[in-house]
Amino acid sequence: ELLEKGQIDQTEYDKLLLLSKRQTTSLAFNLLLALGIVATSIGAIALAPSPYSCLIFGLIVSVIGLLVKIKANDQWIVLSITCLMSGLLMSSAAIVWFEDYLFQTTTYRSISIMVLILGLSAFFLKSSLLSALSVLSLSTLLSLGIGYDFASYFIWVEYPLLTIVTFSILSICLYSLSKKVNADDEKLLITGSRVSVLLVNLGFWIGSIMGDIWLDSAYFFSITWALAIVGTGFWAWKANRVWLINVLGVFGSIHFYTQWFETFGAQPLSLLMGGVFAVGIAILFKRFNDNLKIEIQNK
Repeated sequence: ELLEKGQIDQTEYDKLLLLSKRQTTSLAFNLLLALGIVATSIGAIALAPSPYSCLIFGLIVSVIGLLVKIKANDQWIVLSITCLMSGLLMSSAAIVWFEDYLFQTTTYRSISIMVLILGLSAFFLKSSLLSALSVLSLSTLLSLGIGYDFASYFIWVEYPLLTIVTFSILSICLYSLSKKVNADDEKLLITGSRVSVLLVNLGFWIGSIMGDIWLDSAYFFSITWALAIVGTGFWAWKANRVWLINVLGVFGSIHFYTQWFETFGAQPLSLLMGGVFAVGIAILFKRFNDNLKIEIQNK
């Protein structure tokens, strides 16, 4: 495109193209080497499954990543970060595994240590993935989790009300703090805030169906969720928070269809009307996103 517009000549084009090919090759080699190291470690753990082997190989992979980061140049940064993140994940998982292995139970102690390791690692490595995982790990303290069986997926939230309150506060705190730090740390805090928003909506979703041990009324969760989506959506629109608007749109649709089929069941007419509403919601959000992007560009 730059060549066609005359902003660079053929010589500059050839030079940039050569550099991009070298970077692509280097990236591919980094990824293959990192995945090979991680796969070898996981395979070794699978051959001798125990928290000891998980911790040992986690530390080995972490040390490899650290040495590459210290000794090598920026060309090897992908290998370094991949090994460090994988090693830290294995090591933190080993700590939880140790408690279950020794005491046949998992408590807040090992989970708290895992959250601390992931949170500190996210800060030092500037990793949004680790930031997200640290918040997700924190949610297990409130008995929130997912599971899988043959052709089936499960989500459970044992304490919807506590989950909603806890992660609403965490999301607001992380977002507020993100306004006072540098760009790299802001990214990490925004990621944690966004994951908290997802967990809040999961708490509302389960609560709107099953209620809570402290608040048995599912109607309370259903009405409060709808009001929260509308209120937060209005703030997100005023603040130009496109990601939040789209997430609220997704969970607003989930909320609508959950209550729709809970009320009318999966009947032919309800399915037909539900499909019509789905198309309408999709068109509405497409137009809204387009208009919002135009407004942001004009500003």
